[in-house]
Order: sequence, then C-alpha cells, then structure tokens
Amino acid sequence: MTLYFYPLLAYLLGSIPFGVIFSNLFGKSNLRQTGSKNIGATNVLRTQGKLLGVLTFIMDFLKGFAACYFLRVDDEILNLMITAAPVLGHIFPVWLKFRGGKGVATYFGILYAINAFTFGSVLAIWLATFLAVKISSIAGLVSVFASLFIFGYVGHALCLDFINQLYVLIALVVLIFFRHKENMKRLLKKKELRA
Repeated sequence: MTLYFYPLLAYLLGSIPFGVIFSNLFGKSNLRQTGSKNIGATNVLRTQGKLLGVLTFIMDFLKGFAACYFLRVDDEILNLMITAAPVLGHIFPVWLKFRGGKGVATYFGILYAINAFTFGSVLAIWLATFLAVKISSIAGLVSVFASLFIFGYVGHALCLDFINQLYVLIALVVLIFFRHKENMKRLLKKKELRA
C-alpha cells in the first residue's frame, strides 16, 4: 500500500519552489513580484543573477529526475503517475496556491530518468536553438516538442513498450505549451525578451 503514496511524494518533490527559496534567501527582490513573476529558472536568472538562475535550473531538473528515478516501482500505472507528478508539482505547487513555473527544467529531469539518449538529444536541440535565437522560451518549446519524436523513435527502434509513456509525455508537453501562452503571444508580437 505504501507504493500508492509514491505519486504523491513525486508531486510534493516537484512542487518544491527552489526559485522562490533561493530568491528569498540570497536574492535581490521578491521573485513573484519582479520580472515575469514566474518562479522558474529564467526569471530567477533575469532578476536575481546568473548563479541563482543556474542553481534553480539544476534543482528543478534534479527534482524531476529524482522523483522518476528513485520512486520507480514495478507497476506501470503508478510509474506513469510518478512520471507526470513532478512536472505537475512544479506547475501547480501546493505551497504557492497552485501557481508555479512552466515546467521545462523539471520535464528535462524526467526525460533523463526515462531515457538518457532522448534527454541528451533534447539538450543539444535546446542549446542549438538558444544559441541561434537567444530566446529561452523558443528553445524550451522547440526542445520539448522535439522530445516526443525522439522518444518515439528511440522506443520504436529498441522495440520498447513505450506508448503509454509517450502519451504521458504528450500530455505534459501540451501543458507546458499552455503555460507558455503569454510567451507565444509576445513572440507573435516580436516583444519576447531575449535570454
């Protein structure tokens, strides 16, 4: 019965708002009242400095990875719930009245736990896109979208039973795109911030 609490543990781990914690302890201002008011690494980097921005990205990544890697069980349904839970926790954290970040770093973490090759490919796409356009939202959206095709190709090539995991990833990518709706509006108006 204890295993049924693992998705909840994964959600709670994902909901730890490291950006807010680091900003409150070491930052220059209230993160949720400056910049985009988002709790993710990009807003931390822009408003609190590179060091806190990088630390936030690393910790948001690690909470996704740790939840999927260390809470993995021998039950497919529970594993699918555990896969989604940290990203849902980051986007809808119980500690912040369910108003959280956009989920890209935590999504990268679960990708690494699920399939290292997919993560490496997606990271390369993120870096290439960011270096080309210098806009983190575009790099994030392009890379998470590409992850679906890469994961699907890898699963098919290795004859893995990956379809249900792919469905979960599709749902998470749709949610990440929804959380970026304001960014996409600014991109259409050519007003999105660089870096």
